Amino acid sequence: MEARRVFIVGASLFAETLAQALAKVETIKVIGCAPTVETAAQMIRDNLPDVVIIAEAGEQPPTAYAQFLAMYPDLRIIRADLNANNAQVITCRHIGASMPELLAAIEALLKRS
Repeated sequence: MEARRVFIVGASLFAETLAQALAKVETIKVIGCAPTVETAAQMIRDNLPDVVIIAEAGEQPPTAYAQFLAMYPDLRIIRADLNANNAQVITCRHIGASMPELLAAIEALLKRS
């Protein structure tokens, strides 16, 4: 199995610890780190990771991720919030606007519990 290429964004001990922990996992290759979303843009363009993990403490406006998704619609972003002890997967999936495509997208969504 080919290792997943991961890029980490964050300027905290949490981001550093996450990078060190993931570097020990055989199926993951940490290919870079940047302190902020703004500084990460060029590095992501140069390295083309499979996933970007934004490791932060506190809320970040969704517009902060829009530039990544606009440049790389197939990029997967995981926002890990240390304060809330949760992670959010952010993706951009382009679909057609026809009824069958909309229905298929709705069917593919996880059902709320």
